[in-house]
Amino acid sequence: MDNLAMEMHQVRYFLAAARLLNFTRAAIECNVSQPSLTKAILKLEDEFGGPLFRRERARTHLTELGKAMLPHLQRTFDAAQAARQLAKDMGRAEVAPLSIGISHLVTDDGLVVILQDLSERLSGIEIEIESGREADLVEAAIAGNLDVVIVSKSALQPERFDHWPLYTDDFCIALTDNHRLAREACITPADFEAEAWIDYAGDGCAALADFAAREGASISVKHHARNPAMVRQLVLAGLGCGWLPRSILPEPLVASEFRIPGCEIEFAAAAVVGRRRSVGSDAFLRSCRAREWSGALSRQS
Repeated sequence: MDNLAMEMHQVRYFLAAARLLNFTRAAIECNVSQPSLTKAILKLEDEFGGPLFRRERARTHLTELGKAMLPHLQRTFDAAQAARQLAKDMGRAEVAPLSIGISHLVTDDGLVVILQDLSERLSGIEIEIESGREADLVEAAIAGNLDVVIVSKSALQPERFDHWPLYTDDFCIALTDNHRLAREACITPADFEAEAWIDYAGDGCAALADFAAREGASISVKHHARNPAMVRQLVLAGLGCGWLPRSILPEPLVASEFRIPGCEIEFAAAAVVGRRRSVGSDAFLRSCRAREWSGALSRQS
C-alpha cells in the first residue's frame, strides 16, 4: 500500500510537470519542494529505463518516451482517483451497491414496495437484480456474486445462510376458467392421466408427479416454458394444464379448486453467514422483514 501511494505521487508529479513544462511551477502546484519532485520523476525514469523530460536551460520538453508514457500514466492516475472517490462515497453511503437474486418462483408484488423504500432511504442505492433457478442463485451468493437472495427455504443450506421468512405460497394447477377441472374439488387419477402438463422453468412438475404417483397415476409433461407468461400462452392455446406457484399465476388463468397437499413453499430472504453486509444489503433485509408481501398473500386466498 505504501509503495502504491508513493507511485501515485510520482505519477501526479510527472503529470503536473508534463502539463506545465516547468519543474518549479509543478512543485508549487503539487505543494512539494522542487528537489522532491525532481527525485520522484528520476525514480519514474529509472523504472521506465530512460528520460521522460529534456531540460534545456529555462525550457523543459517531454522526450519521445515521456510523450508515449503520458496517456498511460494519465489513465492510471484517473483510475486511482476514481477508485478513491468511490470508496469515500461508499463510506458516506452516497453510493450503496446492492446485488439481489430473486427466485423465478417469487412474486414481485412485495418487492415493489421494498425497492421504493430503499430508494427513499438511500439516495445512492445502485441495484442489480438477477432472476433464475434457485440452485444457481444460492451458488452465486456463496461465491460472493450476490449480496442477498430471495428463494424458497428448502433451497438454502442452513449452515451457510442467515434467513428471514417472508411469505408462504403453494403450487397450483393453472387452467382456463372454462376448463372441466377448474371447479372440481376432487381430481381422480384418471383426470391426471387425461391431461397434458406444462413444466415451468425446469421443475418438471415434480411435486405434482409425486402426488399423482401416490394416487396410482402418472402425468405426461409435454410442454416446457421459462416464464409464467409462456405458461399462460400454452394454457390459453389448449395445449395442457400449467403448474405454477399461486402468487405468480398470470391472468386470465385460474387455479384449480383442488389443492395438492404437500406443495407449500416458504420463501425467505437470505445472506451468507458471517459475511460483512453492505449498507444496501442491510437496508434491503430490514425492509424485507418489516413489510408484508400482501400481494402474494392475497393471491393465495
